[in-house]
Amino acid sequence: MTTAFAAAVHNISDFDRLTARALLEAMASAAVVLDGAGTLVAHNARAEDLLQTHVLAVVGKVIEGPFRMMADRARRMGDGTTSVTFDQALGNTWYHVSVYPIWAQTGGPMLQIIAATDITQQKHAEFEIRESEARLEEATRIAQLGTYKLHWDTEAIQWSPHMFVIHGLSPGSFIHTRETYNALVHPEDRELFDQYRRDQFEGKALRGAEYRIVRKGAVRWLRLDGRVLFDAEGEPYASFGTCQDITEAKQREQELKSLLRRNAILYEALDASPIGVAVVTTDGPRPEVFYVNAEFERLTGFKTSTLAKNTIEALQPKEEAGEWQKVAQALNTSSAGAFELLCARLNGTSFLAQLEIAPVRDHPGRDAMVFVLNLRDITIDRQRAEALLQSQKMEALGQLSGGVAHEINNLLQPMLALSELGIDIADSDPEKVRKYFEVIASSGRKARDIVRQVLTFARRDAPQLAPYAISFLVADALRLLQSGLPPGISLEQDIAVGDAEAVVNPTQVSQVVLNLVKNAADAMDGEGAVRVALTVVDLDVAAAAALTLTPGRWIRLRVADEGCGMDAYTLSRVFEPFFTTKLAGRGTGLGLSVVYSIVTGWGGTLKLESEVDHGTTAVVYIPTAPSS
Repeated sequence: MTTAFAAAVHNISDFDRLTARALLEAMASAAVVLDGAGTLVAHNARAEDLLQTHVLAVVGKVIEGPFRMMADRARRMGDGTTSVTFDQALGNTWYHVSVYPIWAQTGGPMLQIIAATDITQQKHAEFEIRESEARLEEATRIAQLGTYKLHWDTEAIQWSPHMFVIHGLSPGSFIHTRETYNALVHPEDRELFDQYRRDQFEGKALRGAEYRIVRKGAVRWLRLDGRVLFDAEGEPYASFGTCQDITEAKQREQELKSLLRRNAILYEALDASPIGVAVVTTDGPRPEVFYVNAEFERLTGFKTSTLAKNTIEALQPKEEAGEWQKVAQALNTSSAGAFELLCARLNGTSFLAQLEIAPVRDHPGRDAMVFVLNLRDITIDRQRAEALLQSQKMEALGQLSGGVAHEINNLLQPMLALSELGIDIADSDPEKVRKYFEVIASSGRKARDIVRQVLTFARRDAPQLAPYAISFLVADALRLLQSGLPPGISLEQDIAVGDAEAVVNPTQVSQVVLNLVKNAADAMDGEGAVRVALTVVDLDVAAAAALTLTPGRWIRLRVADEGCGMDAYTLSRVFEPFFTTKLAGRGTGLGLSVVYSIVTGWGGTLKLESEVDHGTTAVVYIPTAPSS
């Protein structure tokens, strides 16, 4: 209608206002006619709202408001002699504005028609489409997802913007053809991708089709999902699909597979372990068993499900409470520990076990919520250890027998001699006979003491620990040993502990001293000095930790020699049973093993310091009695 109206008006003098008004009213847009000065010449009813006043008040006057804004914008866009169109927002309303010039044929002023059509709904729909597209593009970017459309007839392909991002390409520098894209596909996957392409041209859908591309030297994994598109007549004509970069997901999948494989191997290794292993969690009200291996199940008869229901308390015999309380304390305080205790079986029996607890912390300094328990049946080990101890005692007794025989022989000589002399002078000199009998009695008592020590040493009784004056026990052992040492070996003693008491077994003290001194003498090949020192020491936290002992007061026994010493390899194996560097027939290799077993049984420790050609020092730390 705007074009018809412009054709009907030829010059200002011919202008029929009524006809013009009728033409303007026939237009669907809000329309006005202005002259070159911006004066309102004509209008329609739909323009009154935009004129923002009654029309009669502005006809023949220069207009202001929205139409003035539109006229000014039209002048900025052109020279006023051509038509222009644009979209104009007025508040929340959008208008499509068309501005047309009308030339007068008689040389009069030029007129201008401004028509404004309300396109608010159209704009809102357009904005929603753009916003949806923006949201879709952002979602595809986040999901590493692009879309494509493949036209079957032309083989043309359309990519969404993120498809170029996925492939590491610039839209302006990549022309998509079969050959150019195949160059991006990993050589090992090109045949597979060709099959995916053929399937789509044959109208097949794709579900989880995976292949690799090479992007800037790096291999990336892509996944295709496609479906068939149909035209208005229901005929298939193209494929539409999504392409997603799944490299990170593939890596996580591979890591998960590796983790599952490692876990499977770990479970198999744990089940093959000869040590019973249990995993205990303490994040609940009571410690719960999460897992037990096959050996743990064999030792106790309990399965994981059974212990999970009954908790770790099911392993505690009714008659055994003390050591199990220490286990509970270790779990409550996230502490490591090793315990010898009775462990109950499912069938009601029990066995002597060694239980080791290792806390598993997810961060240094935090309380552990998971613990690994190692369980071993040490019943046979204990029996073997006792038999080993007795065997070693008898070996040491054999080594001492020569010295003991010499001591008793020395005591028998005055007894026999004085007995014969006493008989001859029994009547003539009773006083001298009395002195002879005192010497005989004294020698007899000494011989009795020697025999008693030997019998005590050889006795098979289980060792009982109690507080003893350690200096007297060590001195007695050295006295018993003195006569059995080779002539070229001197024994230097420095016993400076007074009446300090240690929690030990007297027989075991003799055994420890005899073994250490005998080893020292053997290391010097019959020539040199063995130095024995007994002192009281106070260990601070650092020193105690280095020895795996508790801080406090300890009694230290040092036995040092000037012998050949040991290299690092020998030093690492000296506590192994039957390991010896002596010639065949000169040693069993049990001495240090037994000494170590005895000392650790007291709660102490044994350390060796040695250097080749510079001798060896054995250092024993013995726990003191509480009152010492």
